[in-house]
Amino acid sequence: MKNLTIVITMFLILLAPGIKLLSSENPVILKKVFTNEDIKKLADVYVGNNLGLKNPAIVDVDKDGDFDALKLIDGNVEYYKNNGSLENPVFILENKNYDEYSFPLIEPEIPFPVFFADNDGDKDLDMFVVNDKEYNRGEQRYNYNVLTAGNSLDLDTGTLITIILILIIVVLVLAIVK
Repeated sequence: MKNLTIVITMFLILLAPGIKLLSSENPVILKKVFTNEDIKKLADVYVGNNLGLKNPAIVDVDKDGDFDALKLIDGNVEYYKNNGSLENPVFILENKNYDEYSFPLIEPEIPFPVFFADNDGDKDLDMFVVNDKEYNRGEQRYNYNVLTAGNSLDLDTGTLITIILILIIVVLVLAIVK
């Protein structure tokens, strides 16, 4: 149930209407297909980024082949461009007001860092959630646990948003009724 809650929360936050991250008008897709192992290898440098961003959304916003970072804070989306490489990112604040979002009753927070990239070669964005890490003393580095949520039905962003909002409403109604 915890993993389902994580996935629903991520989709609710990051597929919210108006956020440019996953706009169907301007999809952001890296040319490469990423596996969980690829994301695990990249997680340390992106999660422990040079700006100290806590739980960023990581996606190739500018379509240059490396991941950039988005930070959601108080209804605003800040865009941090990666001026480094895919393996060695260096983030610079590119646009403090990249986009905005609103949720009437809650201020959503991303509980874990998330990557958006193609996982199955179908050229749409899939979600990787970096939800846990443990220190490996032998390798003297962190090993990350990565969960994947694929867009296997090839639904457009609007349809996904509608489905997720309905699920959230149902969950909230059930919580109130209890």
